[in-house]
Amino acid sequence: MTGPGLDVRGLAVTYRGAHGDRQALEHLDLTVAPGRTVGLIGRSGSGKTTAGKAVLGLLPRTATVSGEVRFDGQDLLTMPERHRRRLRWEHLALVPQAAMSALDPVMAVDAQIAEVVRAHRDVGRKAALALAHQSLERVGIHADRASSYPHQFSGGMRQRALIAMATVLEPAVLVADEPTTGLDVIVQDRVLELLVRAKEELGLALLVVTHDLGVANELCDHVVALEHGRVEAAGTPAQVLNRPADAGVVVPRPAGEPALEVSGVTVSFAGGRGLAALRRSSELTVLRDVSLTVGRGEVVGLAGESGCGKSSLAATLVGLTSVDDGAIRVAGHELAAGDRADWRPLRRHVQMIFQDPYDSLNPRLRVRDAVAEPLVAQRLAADDEERDRRVARALDDAGLTPAADYLDRYPYQLSGGERQRVAIARALVVEPRVILADEPVSMLDEHTAAGVVALLGDLARRLDVAVLLVSHDVSLLRRVCDRVAVMYLGRIVEQGPARDVLDTPRHPYTLALVRAVPSRVPGQPRARVLLDGEPPSLRHRPTGCAFHPRCPKASPSCAGEDPPLTDLAPGHGAACWHPVAVAAEKGAARA
Repeated sequence: MTGPGLDVRGLAVTYRGAHGDRQALEHLDLTVAPGRTVGLIGRSGSGKTTAGKAVLGLLPRTATVSGEVRFDGQDLLTMPERHRRRLRWEHLALVPQAAMSALDPVMAVDAQIAEVVRAHRDVGRKAALALAHQSLERVGIHADRASSYPHQFSGGMRQRALIAMATVLEPAVLVADEPTTGLDVIVQDRVLELLVRAKEELGLALLVVTHDLGVANELCDHVVALEHGRVEAAGTPAQVLNRPADAGVVVPRPAGEPALEVSGVTVSFAGGRGLAALRRSSELTVLRDVSLTVGRGEVVGLAGESGCGKSSLAATLVGLTSVDDGAIRVAGHELAAGDRADWRPLRRHVQMIFQDPYDSLNPRLRVRDAVAEPLVAQRLAADDEERDRRVARALDDAGLTPAADYLDRYPYQLSGGERQRVAIARALVVEPRVILADEPVSMLDEHTAAGVVALLGDLARRLDVAVLLVSHDVSLLRRVCDRVAVMYLGRIVEQGPARDVLDTPRHPYTLALVRAVPSRVPGQPRARVLLDGEPPSLRHRPTGCAFHPRCPKASPSCAGEDPPLTDLAPGHGAACWHPVAVAAEKGAARA
């Protein structure tokens, strides 16, 4: 099935504001033919999303749009809104970026999709639900889950539900706005596969808005690169994206004395509601026998998909979660299991950088006050002069120079990258021994993310601080980490030097993570490993090796006993009864 495509000529957008007009997009030309994929790429603020929304007529009233957007012989920009509204979803559909906020939290998923059907087709509720279930089945969500609410879905399932909603009426044109942002690499790979399959089965003209060059390289036939609203380059991925591959993993430095030591840590949460939460039998073990060391001046990466326990470990390491068993040592001081009071004198030595720079800063505080907060809370500055001096130095260390240009700004006056650097400065101002960075760049575009990650590596070596970098993206860890640990369902399943773990992964799960990262280099395809299903629930943890229900190498013995973490090479261990052969996977990360 094929339909009409999309032809955009001279598209321009200007926003009206209190301080005058701002040109957000200038003279964009592109054509998306049926069965083809065009990518709009660029940094945050380059005009990508503005262009995508302009095509669908979804910009606010403060926007003035000019040019032509032709679909099936009609110019959408001159069409009355009531006529354009009829075309949306049935002929022109959108997969929005934020899956959680795009779905109604108090309405079942299948009912939301059925609502789209009934708005455009003269069918009853039963027939609309049947179409909704058919569309959900097409993206791998079966009928027994179709009537769930959005909060009962994982992030990947919510994104798949949005694809089902966008394709339920089999439109001719699909606009996917940052369809993989914030998703772990395993889920991202499945979403990309679904978009390709939808394009091929329905004959869609697919317009993809993304800052991920790997996604653009693997998904798109044609790419348009935007910068400050202007077309910077256009052509095939090979013409636009052709650049040398990443230099590879960093050469690890000898780590200094341990700044953070985690030994056999186990953490459980209450798994029931009301009185049931008091029963030990209802507890859910979120971390199992976790051991990890980060030395001064060292960057250690913690990898795994969403829900594997990475953030739970980070929360435990800053004293936000009680420990059931095991020991944590910070700067040589051992903390008693379950005793949060021990953390008070050590709080300054362990600082955290959170995932979303748009939520982690108080919008009412100027930068100077936000960065000074830890100093004030812990009474570490003798007077205002010392406080201001330390704040300025922290901003300089975080790359916000000159500091005077940023001190009196509010968060809304900063870009996403600048906000995250303010968060880094806030962590540095108390001169910590350990920094825990929890997915610090997942909300940033690729160029900005590279700068923030490079900064963390530089700070570790320059300030001799230990950094634990939590991320689902192994390509990011490759750029900066000395060592990498891989976590699955609350347990570390592989650990060792970054070069060994990422170039010659020994655990099948690590191999899947490595191969799920889209290739950023045109002409260098990768061997994909698509895992079956979602990670199992902690409430129903599989017996034996927790990964065996999804593992391509699993045997009946894997369900019997959990394998120990065993050294397979000096400093490189994996918890697997059937480790991947080195010769077979040499250079897997570069594939």
